Amino acid sequence: MALKEGHRHVDREGLVYMPYLHEWSKHSHNLVTMCQHLSQIFGQDPPVFARPASQPFHPPQPPSYQSVAGSSSNPPSNPPPPSYSTLERDTSFKASGSTDLEKLTVKIQNELQEFYNDARSDISADLKLQAALSQSQEEIAQTHMNLRRLKVDLAAAIEDTNSKTAELKAVAEQKTSELADKEKLDPDTLIVGIDPNSAKMAELCARIAAIDDTMYYCDRALTNGTVSLDEMLKESRKLARKQFLAKAHVKKIVEGVSGLSNYCVR
Repeated sequence: MALKEGHRHVDREGLVYMPYLHEWSKHSHNLVTMCQHLSQIFGQDPPVFARPASQPFHPPQPPSYQSVAGSSSNPPSNPPPPSYSTLERDTSFKASGSTDLEKLTVKIQNELQEFYNDARSDISADLKLQAALSQSQEEIAQTHMNLRRLKVDLAAAIEDTNSKTAELKAVAEQKTSELADKEKLDPDTLIVGIDPNSAKMAELCARIAAIDDTMYYCDRALTNGTVSLDEMLKESRKLARKQFLAKAHVKKIVEGVSGLSNYCVR
């Protein structure tokens, strides 16, 4: 490899000239960007070329002391760096274009991410709604089936009730017609005891119930002012004494005779 003679950015000694190095600032410049500029410049115009195989390579000899001393007294004048206005414009344009592209890319990525988040939220909400609707549909179908079964059971119950009602009406009509053919019956003769104890039990229960009714109406008469308090107390004592004796008599009959548990003693 050999350096290209008369290169715009590299001199014979390998010193590089470029706008980025010429305007170097520690606050705004860095090595990564410098390497990008070097790659761009050298990619357009390489500073080296391949040496032909027939041409021998002679490494440069180090200068002698006399030449170094002479050159120190009369330093060679290096040519001034070339103008970089055109390269600066191209570089700034490409740098601004890449910056705009990066901004556009970031903006599109942000919008796509936001769209993806919104779409994911909408899809999640729709899936939850679909699951709730499916569950509600199953519940409605189950409820409809239960209602149809209940309707069938109610129809059977109504039919059975109508049949029983018709039977009861027929029995009631039959009994009514039978009673109409008979003479008027005395209510006191409807209950007949099978033995003396049963007959006495029925009589005592009827007396106890009659005394309860009498005491109730005495209380009503006292409230309405029909009888005085003294008269009401006097009659109440008499009725209470009779009722107590009747209940005591019933208790003795129940204790002495078995098989009379169907009677209710108040």
